[in-house]
This record gives sequence, C-alpha cells and structure tokens, in this order.
Amino acid sequence: MKKRIPLIIALVLSVGVLASCGEEPFVNPGDYLGGGGTGQIADSADDVTENVKEDFSDEEFSDLSGNTSADGATTVESSGGVYTIFDSGTYRFSGSYGGIALGDDGLELHLIFDGARIEAADGIALNGADHKKAEVVITLIGENSVSSTAEGENAVHIKGSLSFNGEGALSVTSGGKNAIKVSKQLTIVDCSLTLKAANHAISALSVSASDCEINVLSAGKDGINAECDDETTAFTTDEGYVYLKNVDYSCETAGDGIQADTVVYLDGGNYNIKTQGVFVPKTQMSEYGIDADDFKYVKSGSTYQRIASDETNRYGASSLYGLVQGCKGIKVGEIEYPDPANEDKEITVTEGDYSIIIEGGTFAIDSTDDAVHANSGNLSVCGGTLTISTYDDALTSDVLTKISGGTITVTKSYEGIEGGYVEITGGKIDLTAQDDGINAASDDLRVEEHIIIGGGEVYVDASGDGIDSNGTILISGGETYVAGPTSRMDASVDSEHGTVITGGYLFAVGPLGMVETPSRNSTQYVVSFAQNQSIAAGTVLSLTDGNGDALFTFRTPKACQSVILSCPELEKGNPYRIYGGDSDLCEFTVSGILTTIGSSGGMGRPDGNFPGGPGAPGGGRVPGIR
Repeated sequence: MKKRIPLIIALVLSVGVLASCGEEPFVNPGDYLGGGGTGQIADSADDVTENVKEDFSDEEFSDLSGNTSADGATTVESSGGVYTIFDSGTYRFSGSYGGIALGDDGLELHLIFDGARIEAADGIALNGADHKKAEVVITLIGENSVSSTAEGENAVHIKGSLSFNGEGALSVTSGGKNAIKVSKQLTIVDCSLTLKAANHAISALSVSASDCEINVLSAGKDGINAECDDETTAFTTDEGYVYLKNVDYSCETAGDGIQADTVVYLDGGNYNIKTQGVFVPKTQMSEYGIDADDFKYVKSGSTYQRIASDETNRYGASSLYGLVQGCKGIKVGEIEYPDPANEDKEITVTEGDYSIIIEGGTFAIDSTDDAVHANSGNLSVCGGTLTISTYDDALTSDVLTKISGGTITVTKSYEGIEGGYVEITGGKIDLTAQDDGINAASDDLRVEEHIIIGGGEVYVDASGDGIDSNGTILISGGETYVAGPTSRMDASVDSEHGTVITGGYLFAVGPLGMVETPSRNSTQYVVSFAQNQSIAAGTVLSLTDGNGDALFTFRTPKACQSVILSCPELEKGNPYRIYGGDSDLCEFTVSGILTTIGSSGGMGRPDGNFPGGPGAPGGGRVPGIR
C-alpha cells in the first residue's frame, strides 16, 4: 500500500471536459462499505463522448482532401535560389530550390510540390516565420523533400496555419531544430510525411490528421508536440490538442512520442511508438537541472530498472539514475496559468481538464518512460489493440483511468494501470507489472480513491500488490484473475478501506503473509483458502461444484499459498471443491458471504479428468482458461 503525500492545491478549474466513452459510472464502493470511497466522476460518459465528437469535427478533413487542384497554378522555375512569394494564389514547384519564403502577411497560398527539392544550407527552407496571418496549403505529388542544416533553425516554419494534402510524399529534415514548426493549426490529410529533427519532428498550436502516414525516423525531443499559446489563461479544446483519425504513425524519439497540452484523441490507425530516454547518474543532477525525486532508476546490466521511491535511500548518488527529459509514449501535459490573486505565482490546473481518449487503432508502444500518461487529467481507452512495454507505468492518469473496451497487453511495466480512480467496464486486459498491477493512488488529499471492475476480462501478474487501492475496491462484473506477489509483504488484493464483491468472477492467488479478504458487506459469496504448502507455478486451479463440474479455472503463473475466489454460481449450503491440477486441495460448504478455509490437500481427483476440459460435464466455456 502506497502512502499518499500531502499536497496543497491552490486552485482547480472545474471544466471537466473529457472523461470516457463508455457507460454510466458504477455505484461507488462507499455505498457498500458505509463510507471511505466517495470519488467523484466527471460528466457522464455519453455526454462527454458527444462533446468530444463535436469539438473534433471531420469536416476540415473532407474539405482539405478535395482541395488538390493545380488549375491556374503559376509554375515557379527551378533556380537553386530562394523564391519569395508576395501575392496570394496557387504556385507549382518542381525541381531544386534554395528555399521558399513568404514576402507578405495575410497571404493565402496553395503550393503544389511536384518533385520539389528545397534545401537550405543557411536559414529556414520553407519560411513563413514572420507572418502570423498566413494560410498555407501544400499539395504533394510524387516524392518531395525539404531540409535545413542551419544551426537553431526549423526546416519548415509557418507562423500562421499550414495544411498538407494530396497523394504524394514529403521528407523533412532539420539538423538544427524542428522539422515542422507551425504557430497555429497544422492539418494533414491523405499524404505521407517522413521526418527527422534535432528537436521536435512536429510542433504546432494544434495537430489534426486523417488517413495519412507520419513517420518520424528520429527526433531529439517529441515526435508530435501541440502546445497552447503563451497567452492562454484558461483551459480550452480550441488549441493544444492532437487529433489523429485513421493515421499510420511511427516514431523513434528521445522525447515523447505524442505530447499535447490539452487533449490527445486517437481514433483508428496504426501506431508504432518507441521512446529511448537518456539516463544520467544523480551526481550530475545540477548539470541537467533534474529534481532529486526524479532519480528513481538503478542500472541492471545494460538496461535500467525503476525502483520504489522509499527504496532510493539504499543507493548512493552514483547508483541512482534519472531521465534527462520526459520520454513518454503518449502524454497530455500540464499548463500553468497565472494566479489572479498573485501575478508572480502560477497555478497548475490539476483536475478534470485534460484527457487522452483512445477510441480505436492498433498500438505498439515501447517506452523508457510511461507508455500512456494523462498528467492531471482523465484517460479513457474505449477500443483498439494496445501492446505495451515500458520501464515505468503502462496506463496512468492523475484523476480517472477508465477502460471500457479494446485489448490491452502489457508485457513489461513498473505499474500496469494507475489513477486516482480506476474503472474497468469492458475489454480484455493482460498485464505484467514489477510493482502493483492495478493501483488507485493520488497525491491530492481530496481524492478518495477507488478501483471498480464491472466488466471485461482482466489478467494481472504482479510482483507487488495485484490490485491495490488507497481507498476502496468494487468488483461487480467481468472476469478478474490475479497472480499476486510471492513476497509476504504484498497481497493479491489490497485496499485501504475494504473490498466489496457484488458480481462477476474473481480468482486471486498470492502468498500467506498479507492475505486480505473481501468485506462481509459483499453481496456475492466469497471463498478464502490458504495452506502452508506452496502450490507450484503452472498449476491449473479450479473450483468445482458438488457434481464435479468446473465453475471456473485459473492457471497460476507463479507459486502461491492463498486463493481468493468468488463467482455467481456459489450458493449458500452447497458443497464445492478446489483442485490444484489433479490434487484435491480442499472440500467446503459455503457458510456465509465469506467462507474461510484451509487444507494441506493431496487427495487425487476421483475421475482423474482435467477440470473444465473436454470431459467436464455441462459443456460450454469455463471462465478462466486462456
């Protein structure tokens, strides 16, 4: 169980823009426990989803996709020099140029790149850095390239808005700064972009893209970065967002794969995100300006391993490492606003205002830092297929983490799923965690944490607590299978204020030392079994009824001594057995909401059949076997 650190929050802007895209929130566990869990959920899921779709309309995509005509274009002869545009209109570029520059503000330009090569050895290759009212559309035909080798310069810099369309491709390289820098809106439709940058690959006020390819070969910072204007003083969905619809996006970065100040909304497409951070020892803390608390890794062979914050005092400064910069897979960040009561002080908005929504798509995320992180906001996974490997947390938010659909596989993580509140209502989750598998924790003392599992299939393999809440846990539906720790200091299910079971399937295994049984306030029968003798890893554990029919099963991936299980089929007064493979571990009769038993086992199964296998009576799917 993690201890909360007191945190004084000066101000919270209560916009509550995005929360989820599933069903209505469940009844709070506090209703069953008589207090201890009153976490407030933001707007209802259905309302929030509709608001998101209204805010991120696809109309701009269809309009831009149709704007590819080169009729009436002025052909610009290839000269190798810089071509400066003074009048609005349509211009066609083919061949080699030393640069393209906007010569006046307020220009409305449609540039046709048809085999264009724009190479600037000194300065910006496509330069609209001085004209904030410019509106530029670039249609790509065939293969094109833009590059700048100048130190501290962007390859493309448009202070107004920029759009890419067409069925062609563009390669953009900046040896000194960002590949593409746009001070207002960047929109990409249909085409293919390949980017290399010393800094961000894409940096804009907001980024919208549809039915296109974006391939970031390398970036010294973020792959896609969307930042609000410096003058922004209140949260808004008009800027600071990344909206990608049916986009094929790949990146390899030293910073974040996708970073936004307000919203990341991903709907369909394929995402291959790899972030590779730079680690430095604590002895170089002042040189890099890194906070002492950020040194939370130790070197393990040729790689690094995250450790708990309360373990860092065991290591010297030369043995603790920190990341030079954040390198998360997908991140929504924080914006700091001026405090109206004190102009010299800034306030960080901390609740309900930022969100990451994953509605669909295929994701492969390999990150040194967190894989998906809604910093001070809500995270919702509604669909898609996610495969995650990370040194840190897989899915995490400072407020609500909600999963209502999709398939999530976490092959490596420090903690698997984390939030002030965690709600799982659907989908399939299979995660491995070095510490806690699913964790509800918050530094904000106003948050009364809870974990609610009301649907889906959840498989947890954790070396720390399997499911851990600093508040309450409610299991009301779905199938939940937990292989907890082998350490006696952690538990398969751990809650500060109690665990309530009202429905669904739970099969949790762990050690003897910290067994925590669900509350007797549960409304579905629960069985807690323990024995001194260890049950070997790989053993198929099964619950059978009085007829020998398997009710549900679980193949434990590690040795265990305790079993906590609950399912709708349990009835008071009826006999049941728990098997470990062919060994009869115990026979019991349900005596009440919580039945606690123990046995040294050892007696063979009378019929010798594998519980739940082809010979099991009753037929049909037996929950638990994968």
